[in-house]
Amino acid sequence: MATTQPRRARHVPPERKTEMLNRLRSARGHLDAVIRMVEEESYCVDVIKQISAIRAALDRVGRMELRNHFEHCFAEAIRTGEDERVIRELMDALAFNKELL
Repeated sequence: MATTQPRRARHVPPERKTEMLNRLRSARGHLDAVIRMVEEESYCVDVIKQISAIRAALDRVGRMELRNHFEHCFAEAIRTGEDERVIRELMDALAFNKELL
């Protein structure tokens, strides 16, 4: 059985990658805070605020990743004639993430 290598982004600008990683680390910090808050039975509204911060950070990273996909992966697929495959992949991915639409 052959194993396939995971596909990688053809190009992620360093500043975009840094911003994405910072936002993801921030979301992780907020998630750790939510876990502690639930364990400590913190006030509901405070927990909801933290959850909103997590969602906002993840949504922003998702939009950044989508933009990168269009600017680099999709553009390359059009040049190489693989646009139908890439469109199908993207539609499948977005079916699970309606917030990006």
